[in-house]
Amino acid sequence: MGAPKPHNRKNHNNPARRRLLVIALAVFLLVDVGLVAFALTATKPASSAGTVAAVPTSSPETVEPAVTPTPTVEPVDTTPTLTVAPTRVIAALNETTAWRALTGACPTTAAAPEITTDSGVNWEAFNAATETGATSILSIDVVDDAEASLITLDDIACAPQVVTTFVAGDAWRLYPERVAAEWYIDPSTSGTVHTPTGDVAAPCAAVATLAALDNARAAVLCLDASVVTTQDGGFSWSAPSSIPGAAAITATAGGYAVAVVNPTGCVGAVLVNISENAEFDSTASGTCFSSAVNAGETALSAADDGTIWLWVGDSFARSLDGGASWV
Repeated sequence: MGAPKPHNRKNHNNPARRRLLVIALAVFLLVDVGLVAFALTATKPASSAGTVAAVPTSSPETVEPAVTPTPTVEPVDTTPTLTVAPTRVIAALNETTAWRALTGACPTTAAAPEITTDSGVNWEAFNAATETGATSILSIDVVDDAEASLITLDDIACAPQVVTTFVAGDAWRLYPERVAAEWYIDPSTSGTVHTPTGDVAAPCAAVATLAALDNARAAVLCLDASVVTTQDGGFSWSAPSSIPGAAAITATAGGYAVAVVNPTGCVGAVLVNISENAEFDSTASGTCFSSAVNAGETALSAADDGTIWLWVGDSFARSLDGGASWV
């Protein structure tokens, strides 16, 4: 029997075979990575080179640029103010003595007139409502050092009435029968003028205030900043004169004076003169009395001796020459 024949087997651990397997695996991995990269590139939206996607404004990460406000300077308002019903009244006796009062809605505004006898340096206040029920002073008429009368509204029906003192304010008495003979404007019916002979229709839609020379002659300052006069107790009226900025009016020896508030070039008030026919020179005016003033804060009164008292804002002034200068 012959010797067994050796069995011939391939050696799977041959070094050359292992190198081939490693190379093949590396090629496969490279191809696989390339395919994945191609797939990702194909599904991504194309964009321009260098373009950065905008961040939505609603994103909480959005940072708005800081805005530095531009500083502004408020100009001084020197335009004429609108004519409104006055919140104050004044009545002068002479260069040293005058009465004043604040006024307003009835019946909440107290009838508390004040008197000065030293040209406005000091004022003494009184309560005119005791025994009279007075409220909301509409006008003041000064007769002499001791006597003065007020047209007020009563504290029940807010009807006009006359209240008088004969002792320089220490006591006041009601005279209901006298009111019919007075000039006045009832704030609740500002389209009507009460004259000494009865009520007449105002020459404008609404009257702010009035000034009377006597029972027949008077001038009304309307809310549309016009002045209209009458010389027959309101039976007829002049043509209106428009005075932008007109705020108060008073009777003078030559007709009427009007305080004009904040005209061009003046922060305060100047006076213009109006004839009995409501004629005036629009190019002429007095000297500016400087004072900050709001609508309704102007009152004017001419005394029998020619002194004109002006109450504007928080300031008082007197003129001995018709508004050409102030003291």
